Amino acid sequence: MRLICAASMLLAVPGVAMAAGPEAAPRHFTESEVAAVEMPKLAFTPTAEDIGTYDKYYYFHREGTSFDEAFADVSECDALASGISYYRGGNEPYPGYYATQYGMGGVIGGVIGEALADAIFGSSERRKVRRINMRNCMGFKGYQRYGLSKDLWQAFNFEEGNGREDEATRNAALMKQARVASGDKPKQAAIEL
Repeated sequence: MRLICAASMLLAVPGVAMAAGPEAAPRHFTESEVAAVEMPKLAFTPTAEDIGTYDKYYYFHREGTSFDEAFADVSECDALASGISYYRGGNEPYPGYYATQYGMGGVIGGVIGEALADAIFGSSERRKVRRINMRNCMGFKGYQRYGLSKDLWQAFNFEEGNGREDEATRNAALMKQARVASGDKPKQAAIEL
């Protein structure tokens, strides 16, 4: 609560601006910077297997969007979809819950149980939640979603489960995603978000 109050007080101080956020101006890329971003291959003949995996493998496009806007939108949605809460741990109901309820054995058992559950279910669930959040965010911003085969998707996307991609890999993929999102209108039909 104190952190939220402190942040809101900072925003109220004249001349203090947050470094990033919805009100921040998108970064302006030069034509040469945009031209240097490789346009991924998108053309393919879909198979029944490809169509069945469009919930996982897709790209976004919005007609009339500049690269700058697309990069800002993809970056913001990626940050929202990745959510720090998935990587910080802390699944106990409140701090000290296991120790209070079950003693030291409860703490140890809780840690082991959470680690095992996360190893079994966590990675795939985080990927699923990230995909859903990404679709919702980009859909809210007016982007259409288009299906893609897995091998083409892997050329310019990443999938996180037990950790985050390094910033250089992440940024390179987001640049390619922005290139696609702001590129020529796809010839295929959009699919439901």
